[in-house]
Amino acid sequence: MKCCLGCLMFLGPRLAIFVLFLTSDYLGDAYQLNLWPFLGFIFLPWTTLAYAYAQNEGGGLEGAYLALWIIALLTDLFSTRVNGSKDSEARLKMTKIVRKRSGTRVVDVEVIDTDEDA
Repeated sequence: MKCCLGCLMFLGPRLAIFVLFLTSDYLGDAYQLNLWPFLGFIFLPWTTLAYAYAQNEGGGLEGAYLALWIIALLTDLFSTRVNGSKDSEARLKMTKIVRKRSGTRVVDVEVIDTDEDA
């Protein structure tokens, strides 16, 4: 099962969760309700897989399994943050293009989303 899980994770965490849900009880053994893997599928897929791995293979979030879970959580949070900033840049560029093509004179450009951290 470890080999199949590892190969599926390279294709994408959401695909791995979907295939595991359909073909085995790997997620069911880790979670009491099917609600948590479903929410994990939508919001935190790497964290969901890491937790299932820690519960099934390690018996819980202890030691190296806790470190793996934290890395997965940071990966999910970082990838969401990066995608969010790219989306805001794309919206700003699209606003500039639309205003330029419409022939209107633009004095200033509206900033849709800003990053306070950057």
